[in-house]
Amino acid sequence: MSRKQRIISSINKLVSSDKFFVGIIILFIIQAGWIALSSNYPMAFDEDFHLGLINLYSQHLVPFWSSHPVTGNSYGALTRDPSYLYHYGFGFLYLIIKELVHNLTAQILILRFINVALFASGLYLFRKLLLQTRASKAIVHYTLLIFVLIPVVPLLGAQINYDNLIFPLTALTLLLTISFVRSMKDNSMNVARGLMLLVVCMIASLVKYAFLPVFVAVVIYCLFKLKSNYSSVKNVSNSFKKGWRSATTIHKWTLLVLLIIFSALMVERYGVNVAKYHTPVPDCAQVLSYDNCKYYGPWIRDYNFSRNKTPGVNTDPIAYSTRWGYGMWLRNFFAVGGKISDYQSRGPLYWPAIAGAVFTVSGLAVLCAYYGKIRKIYSKSVIQLFLLTIILSVLILWFTQYQLFTQTYQPVAINGRYLYPILPMLMLLIVMAYDQFLKKFVTIKYLFATALLICFMWGGGALTYVLRSENTWYWSNSPTTPVNQFIKRNIGPITPGYNSPTEFLRKV
Repeated sequence: MSRKQRIISSINKLVSSDKFFVGIIILFIIQAGWIALSSNYPMAFDEDFHLGLINLYSQHLVPFWSSHPVTGNSYGALTRDPSYLYHYGFGFLYLIIKELVHNLTAQILILRFINVALFASGLYLFRKLLLQTRASKAIVHYTLLIFVLIPVVPLLGAQINYDNLIFPLTALTLLLTISFVRSMKDNSMNVARGLMLLVVCMIASLVKYAFLPVFVAVVIYCLFKLKSNYSSVKNVSNSFKKGWRSATTIHKWTLLVLLIIFSALMVERYGVNVAKYHTPVPDCAQVLSYDNCKYYGPWIRDYNFSRNKTPGVNTDPIAYSTRWGYGMWLRNFFAVGGKISDYQSRGPLYWPAIAGAVFTVSGLAVLCAYYGKIRKIYSKSVIQLFLLTIILSVLILWFTQYQLFTQTYQPVAINGRYLYPILPMLMLLIVMAYDQFLKKFVTIKYLFATALLICFMWGGGALTYVLRSENTWYWSNSPTTPVNQFIKRNIGPITPGYNSPTEFLRKV
């Protein structure tokens, strides 16, 4: 074995190890934990909205409202909002926390660290999910390492936000889908697993309505697999009966009870909304008066934009798509302060941002070219599920935001964090495609992977937040502030783009 082969073998052994993945989890927790400890409340991604709702639900025993609460104007039409389960569940936690801890800052930090743990659990579940493709541990671990070095990933994980629960729920949903579909091949479908899948899908849909495209993708995928695995309805029925009999009594009846409960909750929220307002998620003004809705930040912003449209704005969908793609890229790599700093934005640092753009754009081209090959090498069925989920999620997200753009003439609500439930899957497909593209050029492949990692490390992850932050972004008298200032003084000057904090922002 040559020296080069020994080096490559050692790298593969290191990156493939379970300890390496544990290191990725620890790296994420350190990054998100540091931001949680440093950042003043509230942070930029609606943290005050989420804590406000959690506090409201902590004083309300059931998730239903007979009328709009007097103190609820800041939260929109919450009586009809289908995205409430995170706030309702955390309401019970917060009730306990308030009894044990009376300092508000300490309460916020506890809730933040629970959210860090939720996102970290998502990384564990996504590892299990990505391995279902039969990709090597080295490829999966490398993908997740790059993912946690995207600057907004630890920033999101550090705060109180329902996206931190949707992230692990998405991975769990797709893991259950794969398990359920594979059981069909044994002519005895795992009915308990299917019921569990439905329950988790409904829970996630009640945590955040943006999960619905994933739910739809799962239903389409399962129906397609039912058709391809069974020749008739009778065969499906026989397989279902066999699976039902083989499940333990307590397991299947517990799941049935949960299915009935969450089906009722889905009907109460989504069903009633569609019947009464002809949409699963009604606009605030469909439910409440202007005087109520004007205190709800996103609604009054869009209302004012709609009334004062800038003339001459190009609403062509292709032109918007370019702007949308740029905005998504920017808001994965930028830094943003909280409410006290008036949500002050700072542009990305050069190396992680440019490397991320090159990796994505070139990677999509390579994926298109090598898609047929990776389907043959890896699990075709799992890759199909990933692509269906990714495509449906991106299309519906784009369409929803494009509709809002045509109403307001402003590129509002474009946030990179909305892609996080699907981004690890897309990144893995790109890495697998690159692996095949450079298969005959082993040295170049490893140099490329190393260069990409260095670019993401040199200013990526939590470093973007620290190097771009101002003192107004921090807790007052926080012990983390001197450390952040030390890092800025010593690492900032050697980080490309450090002296250009508004670069890239002008084009938005």
